[in-house]
Amino acid sequence: MKYEKIFLVDDEDIINAIQTRIVKTEFPESDVWKFNNAYEVLKILKEINYDPLILLDLNMPEMNAIDFLKKLENKQYYSKPLIVILTFSKNEEELNFVKNHPLVKKVLWKPIDQKKINSLKGMI
Repeated sequence: MKYEKIFLVDDEDIINAIQTRIVKTEFPESDVWKFNNAYEVLKILKEINYDPLILLDLNMPEMNAIDFLKKLENKQYYSKPLIVILTFSKNEEELNFVKNHPLVKKVLWKPIDQKKINSLKGMI
């Protein structure tokens, strides 16, 4: 599947850089945007009318993925993104929340590699 835009959201620059390289290798036709926090993504989602694939780090300092998902539930957005959570977390409460959220299509365990990113190609 082709994703017109892929948003990578991670507060750690080095992880974002590595993930960007892997994603661009597996999805060369997609426009990949990097973000250091989820607030930036919320602002953009209010303005766009396409559905990006969002690779979202679960635990970030300013706004974590759970808070991001709750804000998406409470606001009107034109976009209905496909969200993949990226995490090291073993916290069952967090994992249950994201795994059962309707916008979350998949949870991938860090570190991300080409095989894991390639698994997103069949996701609808």
